[in-house]
Amino acid sequence: MTLMDTIREIQTLRKSVEEQSRLLNDFLRDNRENMQLVRTELHGSTRGYDQKMLSALQQAESALTKSIGALGRASDALMRVEQI
Repeated sequence: MTLMDTIREIQTLRKSVEEQSRLLNDFLRDNRENMQLVRTELHGSTRGYDQKMLSALQQAESALTKSIGALGRASDALMRVEQI
């Protein structure tokens, strides 16, 4: 593998990481919309379904936020390697 092949592979990986980050951001946006929908439509449900759903959606939001951060760090690292 030549240096140019390695650089191209790094560029491909970085683009893939950025695409995954974009997809996760879209999912995060949808998750937040769903949280608002639960708050609006199920507010004060008699069996606490709204709180159970909100809890699950908040856990998903936390995991998505961490994943997006990790992908951002990976993209930055790949960019630094690419510029060597």
